[in-house]
Amino acid sequence: MRLPPALRYRDFRLFTIGYLPAETGEYIHFVVQNWLAWELTRSAFALGLLGFCEFAPRFVFGPIGGVVADRMDRLKLLKLSRFANLLHSLIFAALIFTGQLQFWHIVVLVVFMAIVSSFSTAAQQVVIVNLVPQEGVVSALALNSATHNLTKVIGPSIGGVLLTVIGPGPCILIQAVTVVGMLITLWRMQPAAVPASLAKGDWLKDIVEGISYLRENRRLFSTILTTYSNGFFGISYAQFLPYFAQEVLHVGPAGYGVLVSAPGVGAVLISFFLSTHARLRGMRRLLVGASLIYAVAIFLFALSPFYFLSIILLAIVGSMQMSYRVLARAIIQEECPDHMMGRAMSLFFLDRGFGSLGAIGIGSVAALMPVPFAVAASALACGLVSWILPKAANKPRSLL
Repeated sequence: MRLPPALRYRDFRLFTIGYLPAETGEYIHFVVQNWLAWELTRSAFALGLLGFCEFAPRFVFGPIGGVVADRMDRLKLLKLSRFANLLHSLIFAALIFTGQLQFWHIVVLVVFMAIVSSFSTAAQQVVIVNLVPQEGVVSALALNSATHNLTKVIGPSIGGVLLTVIGPGPCILIQAVTVVGMLITLWRMQPAAVPASLAKGDWLKDIVEGISYLRENRRLFSTILTTYSNGFFGISYAQFLPYFAQEVLHVGPAGYGVLVSAPGVGAVLISFFLSTHARLRGMRRLLVGASLIYAVAIFLFALSPFYFLSIILLAIVGSMQMSYRVLARAIIQEECPDHMMGRAMSLFFLDRGFGSLGAIGIGSVAALMPVPFAVAASALACGLVSWILPKAANKPRSLL
């Protein structure tokens, strides 16, 4: 079996060693958080609101975070974000153990971490691509996504079992320990420093410059629009998995954990394939194809009454989501100069912010129709937009 090119580099291997348990802990946290939110409210709208709060702050703080990532020492930024993550987990655990937890507490904590992530996400992506040479970038991005999606398999599965066996409080403490492990790893890394020329200037001007650059580069612009569409119409399905677990498929916390894990299974399988390829041809066409399959799989999942079939469909969803996001990041890395990479990545990750709008939209529509029909309609819109966008991108610039 051919070794992924990115694993030849020490710092990338070191980052991966810390990232694997830390992200596993994040998914344990996700399972506990959403399950408690459902138990406290029994409301699809509340789940949609939580999804909105998780990603909406990226619209405000994401572009600012991109500028910060282009100016600051990116490693220091990642350390600060992990410290904030640790604080967040300890507060959450304290509220659970004292029996004081209310839904609004979860909302506040989610918003807090959403703001923190707005600053750290772009920095982390730039650090990853700087850990390897140019010919290893696709491999590094795919392998990082493989690691992330492996945690989506083991994290929710472990979280669902632990939630049943030891309860929510100890689960969050376990997650806090994994954050400490990631901090230790970051302290041993030495990524490239930010050039001094980027440490000065007007913040608003830098944000506008980043947006203008993407707007003028047609390939980048259409790529970003595709991810935004997939985010708005597609990503939000995950926020309603507690509803599907209890009301449609009739499984408990452990079964819910398997549903959350299923997309990670498909993502891991496809990402290991991508990680062994230094370069891919026709990345834009592959991105569109992955987006279409992604939409179809969500549509079928929303209407499936069978647990096993739902797991398979969610695995397909995960594989296609991982594919289009890796391809989009590779296109951005290929097209953008290093001094704009943080801003470009922060704008790319606004797709999660669009996912928050989609979640609150589905939650609102669910008041008028069953949740499965609302999710299916959103998936149909996702597929239609993914089909139309490439054609629109080829039209004269004035129409974009």
